[in-house]
Amino acid sequence: MEQLTTYRAKGKEIGLVFLFKYDLNGNLKLFEISEGELNNEQMKWLFSPNFPANENIIKTIWSKDKKYTKVFDIEKSPADLSFDALWNLYGYKESRKDAEKFFSKLKEADVIKCFIQVPKYKKKIALTGIAQALLGTWLNKQRYNDEY
Repeated sequence: MEQLTTYRAKGKEIGLVFLFKYDLNGNLKLFEISEGELNNEQMKWLFSPNFPANENIIKTIWSKDKKYTKVFDIEKSPADLSFDALWNLYGYKESRKDAEKFFSKLKEADVIKCFIQVPKYKKKIALTGIAQALLGTWLNKQRYNDEY
């Protein structure tokens, strides 16, 4: 399962709630109007240059610019970057203790890189027929730095 950071933008007076979900590279993966319905004026405003098509826009503009903060309350739910989430994403569940040991030594930037690279790695081994390494080995050998 892909790790997504979720931003919930709740209208202070307009009764709308928007959900924006971004992958670990900051690309918009899902947009949802979870409460309320847009009228024509709101549609024109939202689906214009105001739309946060990448995470940088919602972080630097929607969350800080008074034009937006007076209209919306923005709540951020970070992606789950825990060992358990990586363990489940990796799928080859042997030698957990070793994997946890190597995972605990990673810097946050490398943890994020792991979540980005695991799906690419799994796709490559499926195409080539190469056996999947244990997660602990994959982490210890810094295979998340490989180009897949």
